[in-house]
Amino acid sequence: MSRISRQEVAHLARLARLALTDAELDSYASQLDAILTHVSVIQAVDVTGVEATDNPLKDVNVTRPDEITPCLTQQEALAQAPEAVEGRFAVPKILGEPQ
Repeated sequence: MSRISRQEVAHLARLARLALTDAELDSYASQLDAILTHVSVIQAVDVTGVEATDNPLKDVNVTRPDEITPCLTQQEALAQAPEAVEGRFAVPKILGEPQ
């Protein structure tokens, strides 16, 4: 016995605003029927006593603590710059921007 009819597939196609040919309706009906048959097999499995899990892997993100550490001062950062203007890195203009 088929779990989904050609008419139900046509109805779903209309709801999804899909224009399907007769051949496509027949093909999708058989494919969806096969999928639903497999789903029913899975649903029939007895899982009594099996603990539910959302992720079988116990890995967690490996991150370092967010700690404040010493860093360069503005003067140290700009010391090796080819050019600095008003405490900032000076770079060539791009895309015709005015200076």
